[in-house]
Amino acid sequence: MTQQPDFDREDVAVIREFWKQQNLSQKVVILFILTLFFRAFFSLHIGLIDDEAYHWSWSKWLQLSYFDHPGMIAWLEAITTSLFGDTYLGVRLPGFLCFIGTVVLLYKLTRDLFDDWAAIFVGVVLLWSPFWGFGGYVASPEPPFMFCWVAASYVFWQGVREDDKAWSVKKTWLWLGVLMGLGLNSKFIIALLAPGFGLYLLATPSRRKDLLTPWPWVGFLIATVLATPIFLWNHIHEWPGFKYQFHDRHSGESFNLNRWFVFFSAQLLFATPFLYVLIALAFITSFLKRQEARWRFLLCLTLPSIAIFYPQPLFADYKPHWSGAAYTLLLMGAGAIWSQGLVWGRRQIVQARSKVFTWGIAGFFILLGLISYTPFAYPWIPKAFHLFNPNGEWKTTYDFSNEFTGWEELGNYVNRRQREIHAESGSKPFIAAHRYENTAQVTWGTKQKVYMLSSTVSNYTVMQSPEEMNNLKGQNAIFVSSEKYPANPIEWAKWDSCEKEELKTFRHGIHARTFFIYFCKNFQGITK
Repeated sequence: MTQQPDFDREDVAVIREFWKQQNLSQKVVILFILTLFFRAFFSLHIGLIDDEAYHWSWSKWLQLSYFDHPGMIAWLEAITTSLFGDTYLGVRLPGFLCFIGTVVLLYKLTRDLFDDWAAIFVGVVLLWSPFWGFGGYVASPEPPFMFCWVAASYVFWQGVREDDKAWSVKKTWLWLGVLMGLGLNSKFIIALLAPGFGLYLLATPSRRKDLLTPWPWVGFLIATVLATPIFLWNHIHEWPGFKYQFHDRHSGESFNLNRWFVFFSAQLLFATPFLYVLIALAFITSFLKRQEARWRFLLCLTLPSIAIFYPQPLFADYKPHWSGAAYTLLLMGAGAIWSQGLVWGRRQIVQARSKVFTWGIAGFFILLGLISYTPFAYPWIPKAFHLFNPNGEWKTTYDFSNEFTGWEELGNYVNRRQREIHAESGSKPFIAAHRYENTAQVTWGTKQKVYMLSSTVSNYTVMQSPEEMNNLKGQNAIFVSSEKYPANPIEWAKWDSCEKEELKTFRHGIHARTFFIYFCKNFQGITK
């Protein structure tokens, strides 16, 4: 007679918890996959925003680096557009794949540091928050940069974790050298991880000896070698990218407390208030609990970014998303606080899986998600505007979703006018605009070379040689501007004359964009 296994209540409870976790994991995977399918469908059915067109245009004239950022996004898009053409798939595929990698690695790292619920929290926030979720569609330097940022953080933790799963010092720093080098070719901000690594090693007695081995310095050397294209390009062009990124963007402003409050308001808007509170609590907790390796890890890797970008708006101009990389790591601490609760001293600051924070975050996500996504399906915002303000003057720029539309129609119109003028006059006019945003979008629409006629520096003006611009003198041009960035070409360059046309585009019969197309004769040089 076969003896039946003897299960006690504790064994049954363990088994039930195991299957509960298995079911939870399956549900999470299904949710994440459905969300990614939605994101993929959405990203293949809306037009490019200005910066996406700008970075795509780099891929048509490949360089070692570029004025605004290093070359990674252009190199990746050059590969995917060569495979899938100059389509939304070809342009957005690199960013989409990098975003998936970021979600997977940060989910795994959060499970390593804290627990499953914290990891689920982080995954949901990345997929559905207005900052990470909507920003994840954008084909820009951010997705490859964020993937390298999270991947480098993941690798560093594997090397310093205090259990038998820790990687060897050699393996850790060889991987870090490669990831930091790739990250530097994506966006310079990743350099702020390096002092974070150093802070952690110095603050952890058992890891200080790692600095006495050759491997951190070998990793530094690998990263430097991989970043060589950036130095070569800047050297060839007299260091415009370095001057812009490390000087021009951080100088020239006086102390301004109001600017800092505008920056702070942007942080609340991007993260949403309830989530921002959890992120702030995570940073404070990482300092108070720095004796624990996992919290010390979060503190050291985010402190350099917070220390630089939070005071920045007091003294200089800023971009509200610069602190986003630090927030991405602090999301893990925010997820732990939401999952496990937070107690300081004897005070319960946050209850485990607090309904206030759960519904507060979900409420903002749902509301902002509806506001962000639904106008792309149907342009209801102008109707709502007239409903609540019947006598108000509606402007197409009030509806953000309009900015993704119209450029292909404009491109077809400009190409047709160029052919007509060429046939009538025997001279083919060049195409021009006055801002990098319009220059990029007209390039996307026409699939032709477009000149930026402005003394304002961008990658276009850096790459337009004096000889090339001199050769344009005496030629006619088609100059394009839009209702968002209107411009009279007479104010930006010297011509004999300019004739203006308007092109209006519509969505579901509702006016969406207005473009201004000028035919200008005898270009004689940039004046502004």
